[in-house]
Amino acid sequence: MSSTPAEEIELLERVLLRLGCADSDDKLEAIVGRFLTPVILKITSPHDAVRTKVVEVLTHIKRRVTSRPLVQIPVEALLDQYSNSGNSPFLLNFAIIFITMGFPRLNIEQQSALVPKVLASEEKLENYRDKLFMLVLPILGDIKLPDDPARVNEVLKLNDKPAIRKNFLQLVQDVLLLPYGVTQDQDVPPGMSPYSFKRAVTCNWKAEELEKIKKGIVRLICAGLFKDVESFILLVLASSDTRFSVATPAIAELSKVCTAIDFADPQVTAPLYTLFCGNNIQDAERKTTPCCARVRQKLLQYLIKCRGKGINTPKGIQVIFEGLFGENTNQKCKVLALQFAENLIKDGPIVIVSKVAKVLLTGLIKVGGRETTEPFDVQNAALSALAQLSRTCPDVVNQDLKVVLAFFNHLANSPAEIQSSIRDALVAMAPAFTWKSQSATDEEGNLEENVQLSGQQHLLLAMLSDNVESKQQIVQNATSVFLTTCYPEYYAPARLLLLLIAGERNHLHDTVTTYLYGVSKKDHVDYNLIYSVEYVEKPKDNFNQLSAERRPIVLPSFKSIMQHVSQMAERRLNKNYGCVTIGNIKLAFSLTVYEEILDYLRLCLWYSAGARSAPGDERAATKLKAYISENYEQSDQNELHQYVQFVKRCVEAKRTEVNLLCLYDLLNVAPDLLTESHMHLLTPLANSLKDVSETMRIHVAQVYGILLAYGCKNDDFDAQISECLKDLPQKSLENKHGWMLVLGHAFSRKLALKSKTAAGKQLNEWEVFVNTVKIIVKMMHESQWLLVAAAVKCISMIGKMAIIPNVEVEILIPVSSDKNDDDDDIEYETAKASTKLLIYHDIYTLLRNVSVRARVREDAARCLGYLAIGDGEFFTQRNLDKFLSIVKTQKDVALNIAISEAMVATLNGYDVNTSDDIATEHTNNPYCNDEMFEKFMMSLVRLVPEPNVHSRQATSVWLLALIKNCSHRPAVLKNKEILQFAFTELLSDDSEFVQDVASRGLGLVYSLSDPNSQNDLANSLLDQLIGGKRQVNKVSEDTELFAEGMLGKTPTGGNITTYKELCSLASDLNQPEMVYQFMQLANHNAAWTSKLGAAFGLKSISADSKAKMQPYLGKIIPRLYRYKYDPTPKIQNSMISIWDSVVSDPKEAVEKYYWEILKEILDNLTFTEWRVRIACCLAVRDLLKRPNGLRLRSDEKKLDAIRQNKNTNEGDKSGVTAMDVDEIPEPELRELWAQLFRVMDDIHEGTRLAAQGSVMFLSKLCVSAASSDHGKSGLAVASSILPLLLQTGVTHTVADIRKVSIRTISEMIDSSGSLLEPHLPLLIPCLLKATGEVESSKLSYLSTRLGADNEAQEAVDTVRAEAAKSHHTMESISKCMRYIDYKVLEEMTPSVLELIKTNIILGTKIACAHFVCLISIRVGKEMSPLVGKYLAACFVGLKDHNATVRKYYANAVGHLVGIAKEKSIKNLFVKLDELYMENSSNRSVAITIQAINKRHNDLLKDYLDDVLPLVFFAKHEEANDENKSNIELWKELWNEVSPGDAGIRMNLHVIIPKLEKSLDEASWLRKTQAGNAIHTIAMRLSGTIEESDRLRLINLLLSELQGRTFKGKERLLQALAALCKGLDRHHEVTVRILDAAMRESRKEEPQYRTLALHALGDILEELEVDRFEEVYDMTWYLLEEKELRKDDSEVVGEKSLTADERNKRATIFNKLKETVCETLGKSWPKNGIETQYKYQLLFVERCLLCLRSSTRPVQVSLLGALCKFVERLGVFASDSVPPMLEGNKEKKVKMDNCETRDAIVEKICNQVLSAVIYASALPHTGLKKESLNIVLVLIKRLTDAKDMKNLTLVKTVFEENLANFQKDPTPEVRCRVNDIEEKFSKFSFKDD
Repeated sequence: MSSTPAEEIELLERVLLRLGCADSDDKLEAIVGRFLTPVILKITSPHDAVRTKVVEVLTHIKRRVTSRPLVQIPVEALLDQYSNSGNSPFLLNFAIIFITMGFPRLNIEQQSALVPKVLASEEKLENYRDKLFMLVLPILGDIKLPDDPARVNEVLKLNDKPAIRKNFLQLVQDVLLLPYGVTQDQDVPPGMSPYSFKRAVTCNWKAEELEKIKKGIVRLICAGLFKDVESFILLVLASSDTRFSVATPAIAELSKVCTAIDFADPQVTAPLYTLFCGNNIQDAERKTTPCCARVRQKLLQYLIKCRGKGINTPKGIQVIFEGLFGENTNQKCKVLALQFAENLIKDGPIVIVSKVAKVLLTGLIKVGGRETTEPFDVQNAALSALAQLSRTCPDVVNQDLKVVLAFFNHLANSPAEIQSSIRDALVAMAPAFTWKSQSATDEEGNLEENVQLSGQQHLLLAMLSDNVESKQQIVQNATSVFLTTCYPEYYAPARLLLLLIAGERNHLHDTVTTYLYGVSKKDHVDYNLIYSVEYVEKPKDNFNQLSAERRPIVLPSFKSIMQHVSQMAERRLNKNYGCVTIGNIKLAFSLTVYEEILDYLRLCLWYSAGARSAPGDERAATKLKAYISENYEQSDQNELHQYVQFVKRCVEAKRTEVNLLCLYDLLNVAPDLLTESHMHLLTPLANSLKDVSETMRIHVAQVYGILLAYGCKNDDFDAQISECLKDLPQKSLENKHGWMLVLGHAFSRKLALKSKTAAGKQLNEWEVFVNTVKIIVKMMHESQWLLVAAAVKCISMIGKMAIIPNVEVEILIPVSSDKNDDDDDIEYETAKASTKLLIYHDIYTLLRNVSVRARVREDAARCLGYLAIGDGEFFTQRNLDKFLSIVKTQKDVALNIAISEAMVATLNGYDVNTSDDIATEHTNNPYCNDEMFEKFMMSLVRLVPEPNVHSRQATSVWLLALIKNCSHRPAVLKNKEILQFAFTELLSDDSEFVQDVASRGLGLVYSLSDPNSQNDLANSLLDQLIGGKRQVNKVSEDTELFAEGMLGKTPTGGNITTYKELCSLASDLNQPEMVYQFMQLANHNAAWTSKLGAAFGLKSISADSKAKMQPYLGKIIPRLYRYKYDPTPKIQNSMISIWDSVVSDPKEAVEKYYWEILKEILDNLTFTEWRVRIACCLAVRDLLKRPNGLRLRSDEKKLDAIRQNKNTNEGDKSGVTAMDVDEIPEPELRELWAQLFRVMDDIHEGTRLAAQGSVMFLSKLCVSAASSDHGKSGLAVASSILPLLLQTGVTHTVADIRKVSIRTISEMIDSSGSLLEPHLPLLIPCLLKATGEVESSKLSYLSTRLGADNEAQEAVDTVRAEAAKSHHTMESISKCMRYIDYKVLEEMTPSVLELIKTNIILGTKIACAHFVCLISIRVGKEMSPLVGKYLAACFVGLKDHNATVRKYYANAVGHLVGIAKEKSIKNLFVKLDELYMENSSNRSVAITIQAINKRHNDLLKDYLDDVLPLVFFAKHEEANDENKSNIELWKELWNEVSPGDAGIRMNLHVIIPKLEKSLDEASWLRKTQAGNAIHTIAMRLSGTIEESDRLRLINLLLSELQGRTFKGKERLLQALAALCKGLDRHHEVTVRILDAAMRESRKEEPQYRTLALHALGDILEELEVDRFEEVYDMTWYLLEEKELRKDDSEVVGEKSLTADERNKRATIFNKLKETVCETLGKSWPKNGIETQYKYQLLFVERCLLCLRSSTRPVQVSLLGALCKFVERLGVFASDSVPPMLEGNKEKKVKMDNCETRDAIVEKICNQVLSAVIYASALPHTGLKKESLNIVLVLIKRLTDAKDMKNLTLVKTVFEENLANFQKDPTPEVRCRVNDIEEKFSKFSFKDD
């Protein structure tokens, strides 16, 4: 509607007038609220006059409102107007003015509601937008956030406004960067631009205000208002804040956000780079500066986490150099920057990193180089980054060798703190200098023997040679790495330097040895993996893939390595560098280094000769002989000659095992060439024959024997041997041993020479030889085993080469005797026998004698074989017979192998361990034809069924050796089926070794057969193993049931089980022949690669066999995978061996056959055999350990569906992805849980434990997989296992199953909580129950043990309760609370109530109570219909025997009362009252009321009539040690709920009925308690109590005082006495009170009578009634008695009383006397003149008499009574007259002695003063005090009567006794003395 300007101005004038007339804030607020927005709208008027008037009105409003801060402005209307205003700048300006003025005036609720409008009002104008944003920032900390996380985004409502959201986040970031206390006049802070600083500092916030704003920002971020990507950078800035209140919550939230952040996303990491270095834009106003060091430190912590595309290399370089060399940096920043540099180099784009690598290298060297001054941690970080740069960009390092040289020098001189880092950097640089061959290898794999190095590598080698012998081991370490990395392993100079390091014998020895030989110990070298560079072969493809530990070793050629050794040795000797002098010999190296070099040279020599076995192997000796013959020249340039000289020099210096072996190798194969030049060594070698080391003597003897045999002519030889034989008896034991071995070796070599000539036929005529044989034979009868062993070896060496002369020899044999004499007294006699028979008898005796040393027995066995080689005619048949005869003799494995070697030698006629040339020359023993061989073999087969363990072991080994070494015999193939049956029988032996041997034999028989026979053998073997049964071994008296070492073996799962499993596997594959391959694989272990089993080593399965297995891997791999975990070590090791052979890539195989393996495991998890069940449990645990987590069927179905959709153009898509309603998404997972639960209930303990471990691991996987982060896959996992866990797991009878189920569910609540909502009615009770079941048994036991100590037990139970509350089950329940509503609660209530009422476990009880508290808070008023049931159940908990449980249920009741109905509350208080009356010691009643008061104080005020009587009554319980704390609690509660005495007065109408009810009860305790309460009422209200209430209480007490005495009845009397205060003494009830009190005072029980008399005195004193005569008659006699009266029973038992009992009786009686005195004093009538006149003189006289005979306390009481007596005595009054008898006024009352008043007064004064005089002389403060009180009262009474005469008497007595009084220094005595003196000073006394 249009209007004219005049009309608009008139309207504006009216508004202005109204504003002017507004004389109050309310009126002004109403006018502003109504007219402000319409007036602002007028600013858009086209008329200037109108706009001017609008400005005038708005100015007036602004001025008025500014001075009235309470006036509200219509902000919401203004915001609406601002949003709909178009583009009018005037309107926007005024609207902003009033919005910014009015918004802070709103309350926080109104502000929170308007926040979305404020933020969304402006999108374009930056100035206005920032002003609006600034309004919101101060209230961020106070905005109320919704409880539902899904509604958090409604707080700001910026999701659909990306521009505003971005600007708001930028402002928040600027505010977080803003330092505290900064002003607009200061410079722009780091990290901000001039623009951002101006807008952030506009409001000029104080430091505290800015802190509050930042806290609010962090609070909003933590609530989840922003996405993780948006909040990440804000949290980083907040976590670096200087105020802990801002940084601490930000750090906590940042740790959570980082788990969800993808640091490979450039959008996430870009702000980190920008903040660190600035944005570098052209606009100076918006260009940001780099952040300060504190913020940079935080930024770097998260830059380090960047990966992949998240690494911005150009900006990263800037970050690195800014962090290292920039201005805003510190030590921590430098370390982090270097760590980031390492990360960037490792994960950054290699192309870009390579371009800047040189720059990075320069910077890193500057920080971590030798010249740096940086701290150690910075240097370590720089060196670590340098190492990474060397690995990533090796080219930048190998361009400059000076870098390596510099760091080697730095390493040698650096401190220990950085040495390790420098070493790591050098190690990383080493690969950059790796040698690369210039020519490619050919197809056969031959290597380039002549290594061509570059100049740089030559320089590097020279530098390394300088550091090789460094004194610092770390320098040697780095040097060894360069030597092993930079040069080929067959490069001789580098190997030589490594040998120098190895010779140091330091910690590098094992490392270098491993590189040189493949293993750290030379004894374990696998010579099959060693090649010479001259004979390199490609490794064959077999099942045993070569791992890093079994890599092939390539040796340099012997010639090259020897050349370098010779050159280096010559240089060192010439320069005298590092030389060692031993004796007169100068060595170029130390002895240890020399030995290392010799070892390596020896190995190189043998392998250059073409050997592929250990050096010294006789079978390869011919190759070495040929090599030496071909290459040796006696020239200094000849490598072999150099080697000979090198060895000789070392031997001359000192004989060692190594150099003697090297020398023996040379002399053994080339004696003709080398013997002559070494003859000079005979003398030093002879000296070494005395060496204490047996090994040394053996090596010396074999060298000496060669020199003697080949170096001496026949005559010289005989002469030296004769001399040796002559001197032999006089030599020492060690020397004898050495020379005996020399004889054996010498004659062995000499006989070999003679056998080539005719001279060998005339041995019987060779006298020296015959004498030597005789001496050796005699030595076999020596008592020293060392000599016997030497004799056996000599016989072996000689007998192998020739027929031993059969001559007669005399020997000494011991004479048999029946006496048990010592060895020294044994007599010997001479006997003669032929040498052959004697040797054979002695050797056989040694062999079968079990007491002989094992090594000697082995040598004896081999000796028999060697004898058969030399003299087959004599020894062959004898040997075979004897071998069969000792089959049952106890023998170890080594001896059986030695016998088998002897047996083979006997059968073949040659030594199978010698060179192959001999084997080809001698095909068979001419004295053992095929018939004899077959007969012997069948004899062995017949021994197989023997039950004797030694027989079975020997038979297995001998048969295997026989078949392996005599396979050319026809009998072997002819009887292959029999041999197979024999070995199959041996498979079931108890010994694992026999089983291994048998399996090898089976494989050997199979391999020797032709293809047609192999199938028959395989089928036969399967039938025998699977279907056949082995007969039980027969047992006889001499049968050994268990071999040594067999006890303690696994009783099940061993023996033939392994082979049955293998046969089963082969049968399933329908490939019977594979059983042999499996058997070989199963036994392919270290036992067969040792020296012990080297004789039986078999070839690995060929590649063809492996190819045959490929089609069956799908069946083999699942079965093998399960077998790998068999608990029987034998089966497990065998199957692992097969697995390692069949599977080349285990990870790939497992992934490929995952579901097949899982099915195999599931099918066998409940197998009948426990070992299978254990294997499945262990296997499934390992199967599930995947880096990508749990493998799911649902994920694979999705992938299959996606593939199918891609491959299909059209189709029913729903049919692909739809899932049946009842379909389980993960059936295997559910089945696995179910099966494992069954196994956890297994009867076998080991199976249960294995299943438990698997379930725990499966639980962790499922919790992770069920996370809501995984989307539908998480839902699939949860829906698959939750029903099973809830229906079966948590209710299972097995405790372990319940625990793991509950723990799994508890952990799943965090990851997939909403999925549990339908199961909460079952889940919550289960968790509550489980809380108790998982409690620590130790705490429970401790609580039970402390049952006698209530306080200690309660302390322990409190700890148990707190543990239960903080248990993960309760935490899980707390997490479930947000999903519980009334419907769910109603459904679970019966189960929860049942737990509360019936469960007996403390943890469950506490959990239920705590749950009630939580649910009452969560559901609130909605659960009112159920509160009554919960209150009733919790009330049961209040009666629990455990105090801690009662306390928690009391707290639960306190929570429930606030939402309970009125009727329920009334019933509760009634039940609490009843509960207290039943058992007052139950603290739960008080605690419950206290809990109600604490939580619902206002509600309790409405029920004070129900509560106060109980509280008041309860706090008066009779106190003792047990209930003291309870009473304190009730008193505290009374003080909280009652307003003091007014509370008693106002609620007396409900308290008295409670007391009446209590007094009516039969309980004496309740009566006593009521008496205490009435006493309190009387004392507190005293005179203000209503008369009716007083009489009502008095009548109650009088009625209860009738009857017998009970404990506590005195409390009723005390209450009665208290009620008498303020009572009208003329009231009729006083008579009843007095009668009752008098009656109770006459009771005989002394303690009760004492209290009754005390109450009687109080009553008489209050009522001022004259009953003195009755009291006097009733009590005075007690003062005259000496002790308590005794009953008849007491008289009889008086003599039996103890001293303590007598003392107790005396104390009781004295207390009674004291009370009698006090009562007499209180009962002395003030107004009873007649009674006074009648008893005044009598009383004082008797008191005086009694005073002298009483105890001190009684005396004090007597004086107190006298004081009251004097105070109330009427005769002291001046107007006192004697009373007249009633009815006869003329006749006076009969008075004491009918004396006058003055006489009576004087007499009384004298009597009283006598008592004072007596008391003053006693050293007792109480007596003096009471005496002085009497004096003061006398002075007052006499002064009032103006009786100066008696007053003078008092003064005289006082002065006479003043000295006695002054002796007491106590203040009370001195004060009274001063008072008396002061009173006397006021009188003027005259002498009468």
